[in-house]
Amino acid sequence: MLSYSLKANDWNQKKLLPEKKLLDPDIDKNLKFYPGMETSILQSPDQFHFLHETAIAEYHGVLFSAWYNCEEKELSGYTPIRGRRSYDKGKSWTPVEILAEDPQRNMLYCPPSFGICDDVLYLMLNTMTEFDCIHSLDIYRYEESAGTFFKIRSSPIPFKLNTNVYPLPNGKLFLPGRTGKLDQKPEIPAALLSDSGKIDSEWRIVPMQKDNLLPDGSPYVYPETSSIINGNEIWTFCRNDPGKNSLLYISEDYGENWKLYQHDIPFMNSKIYSGTLSDGRNYIIGNLQSGENRSRLAIFFTEPGSMQFKYGALIQNGFEPDDQKLKNRQWSYPVCWEHDNKLFVIYTKNKSHAMLSIIPLK
Repeated sequence: MLSYSLKANDWNQKKLLPEKKLLDPDIDKNLKFYPGMETSILQSPDQFHFLHETAIAEYHGVLFSAWYNCEEKELSGYTPIRGRRSYDKGKSWTPVEILAEDPQRNMLYCPPSFGICDDVLYLMLNTMTEFDCIHSLDIYRYEESAGTFFKIRSSPIPFKLNTNVYPLPNGKLFLPGRTGKLDQKPEIPAALLSDSGKIDSEWRIVPMQKDNLLPDGSPYVYPETSSIINGNEIWTFCRNDPGKNSLLYISEDYGENWKLYQHDIPFMNSKIYSGTLSDGRNYIIGNLQSGENRSRLAIFFTEPGSMQFKYGALIQNGFEPDDQKLKNRQWSYPVCWEHDNKLFVIYTKNKSHAMLSIIPLK
């Protein structure tokens, strides 16, 4: 059984921030694969050789998966949103289909996110003029009778999506992500709020800080964020390239104001995904620190209502033999959806494959 010993790297900005101890002192530090987990390849390269930033959701018993594709290189050339569906809880999947694209092939479509509101499934995505330069936030509604997503709204909002939609206890909707200027790279951690509680309505940006600088003056690079809703608090984990280990923003007023912390979960500079299960347990998934690669993908769980993580397990650990020659070897960018007492974890392999790991909840 492969295992990985938890050991958080020191961060050169350590003395500049208060710390939240999130790992239980008694947690088993030798992580093993999650028992009973089933992993499969959801999509392999076809005419599109690049695949990344996956998403998944369940709606009326159907699992919807999505990702963005490029024919050759990351965010270059024709970049549609594609996906597959499962009508049997992930056992089999329909042929791949295009969910959204630019018919003129001028704009890049990336990434997809899902949300359900008033029993309607929505697909949200960014359009870009070039790599990470956000041009708009587009919203698609799923028409069940037609089996198709239709675009209903496009807004010039400079906000890059990172997760599916979170409902808040105060009736609003929340999305963590990052912001900046329109048609430029978003480098400021931020929240997107729908005050009406509707996905197809107005959204407003709330930056988590005034600029893109870390406490020691170094700039964020890709401050990708993911959250856990903890009562009236929102705990948002943020990728931190200069300091390696991710950081933590906490809001005590449903996302209007934020305070920055460090924490002790040893995640490296890669996208994190987090949320709350129906039984009240919180979870978080990310790449454990392992040099400069994303070879180890792990998940941690709390007890119901707690923010201290008591149990951890591996989803992936190391590379396959055929991957050794690749430059971008990785298992990364997880997104989750709970359904049928299982956690469906979708992520990418080597920025070319969509992977699915199904975790039985216990």
